[in-house]
Amino acid sequence: MSIWEYLQIPVFQRAFLAAVVAGGTVSLLGVVIVMLNLTTIRFALMHMALLGGAVGLALGSTPLAGATAAIVLGSLLLGPFSERLRLDTGIIGAFFMTGSIALAFVLFYKAGVPALDVFGLFTGSILSLNQSDLWAVIGLGGVILLSYMCLFREIQLVFYDPEQAEWLGVPARRIKNGLLFLAGLSIGVAMKVVGALLIDALILIPAMTAMRLSRGLLQILLLSSLLGVATAAGGLLISMLLDMPTGATITLVGVGFLGLSMLFRR
Repeated sequence: MSIWEYLQIPVFQRAFLAAVVAGGTVSLLGVVIVMLNLTTIRFALMHMALLGGAVGLALGSTPLAGATAAIVLGSLLLGPFSERLRLDTGIIGAFFMTGSIALAFVLFYKAGVPALDVFGLFTGSILSLNQSDLWAVIGLGGVILLSYMCLFREIQLVFYDPEQAEWLGVPARRIKNGLLFLAGLSIGVAMKVVGALLIDALILIPAMTAMRLSRGLLQILLLSSLLGVATAAGGLLISMLLDMPTGATITLVGVGFLGLSMLFRR
């Protein structure tokens, strides 16, 4: 089948639209993670998703519902916990990560939760998105874009000098915690699209590539968004043509862009 024939099928139409929206917006939060040195946060939230999935099954719900709730809760707690304990957010993330995985294994043992069902969260597929999932992706993408459009100058100050931002009256802590919350939601979306093990393909790799090739925050954001679209949509189309796993193909396309960027110097 040709690409055009694939795109006549509703499931592929949803997948392609989700790839364009998620790739173009979720990648913008990868800039947040890299600029604020929060790379360990994604591991903490993935482990919390594992615990949430186990809790969801133990309560008679689905692993995905429990995982999403855990990611939302973790995104809300990481920032305030870091401030209250006066510790780096990455250190707090390590605490959440180890505690979550330990509790998850306790649940596997004590509640008889089937571990394989929960670990299935790590193998998401963009082709499994339903209409509700698509609207969730579009809604999150709109919130991300609106946040950057309305708070661009404030976010720029938070990235480069949060102390000066506070001195100038910018609520740097609230903005950082809000961005952290959005980053957590984006991890939930990426987990559904490519699976938890390949989250970096949508979130971090486009941002890392853009930061190698751009100067200034606006350029980084624009290029990161474009690379995110090219990675997600391009990977999806290539997987359709070559009959390859979608998540893995999207990841390989992103890695390819990052590899090409290494040939250039800013």
